[in-house]
Amino acid sequence: MELATAARTINATGYGYISSWALLTACERRLFDHLPARADELQEISSDVDLIETLLHVLAEAGLVVRADGIWQQPPEMARLLVGENAYADYLGGQVLQQMTPRLTLGLTGENMLARVLAEPDSRTGYEGWFADAEEANAYQTSQFAGSLGPAKAIAHALPDPGGRVLDLGGGWGAIARSILECHEIDVDVVDFESVVTSAPPVDDRVHFLPGNALDPSTWPTDTNGVAYEGAVLSYLFSSIPGDSHEPLLDALAERDMNWIAVHDFMVGSGRHAAAWSLQHAVFVPGHRSRSADEISDLLRSRGYEVVTNRSIVDEMTTLVVGVRE
Repeated sequence: MELATAARTINATGYGYISSWALLTACERRLFDHLPARADELQEISSDVDLIETLLHVLAEAGLVVRADGIWQQPPEMARLLVGENAYADYLGGQVLQQMTPRLTLGLTGENMLARVLAEPDSRTGYEGWFADAEEANAYQTSQFAGSLGPAKAIAHALPDPGGRVLDLGGGWGAIARSILECHEIDVDVVDFESVVTSAPPVDDRVHFLPGNALDPSTWPTDTNGVAYEGAVLSYLFSSIPGDSHEPLLDALAERDMNWIAVHDFMVGSGRHAAAWSLQHAVFVPGHRSRSADEISDLLRSRGYEVVTNRSIVDEMTTLVVGVRE
């Protein structure tokens, strides 16, 4: 490697936070909803034309916007993701900027939380403590729901064709449950903290929200109206709970004779963003353990499941592993 290449690699990582900061702020301010426009037409975003122009140049260098004849606009594919209600912008400007990023950096306490946790791993409190605050839980779920609608459809289509009820553990406001219902026309029960499920938006009565704890099988419904569960979905659950809970959780599902188990999460070795998100969760989830897709597959096989799916859902970020009872 040449010295100049090494320097560019270091700078791309070291200064990448500036582009991220620009994107997250643009999402929070709904900048993309106002395009196409000239910089001086974006008074609602900022009265400082030079400031907004500079921000747009940063976004352009990242490939998010383009300028032609002084007019800033987005390629159609970018606009599809970042413009309008329930756009990915809601997730980036809400959960990532306002909640996740401060917990990794300096926002909440003024100290480097990654450095603190490296020195004091027992200082982490996890999701249960975080979601004890109903307002925090609601803010998180609002943006998480918006960001999960697209991946949820891909997950639903990738599941074994369910013929019976599905259990969605830690399913939040039910983005995946809603997609499973739409795709397969079956009932789905979502189990999550009471502060989460009581604020979930209305949905078809075949999606049921039940207060409980994904780590405590005694709080799970074992059946509903006499119909046993056929399969279980664990989306973003392994990254959100202590690592020593993973195997007991799979054991509990296997003991309930689930025909299939689907694990969707950030899995290290599946792309640079997968590792980055695993790190972000590791900063505040006590006992966090990053796992690879191969590890998840081995855990399912050791419990009598044949792995039939191991595929990317969000490119360079999340992976879906599905095991079917042999």
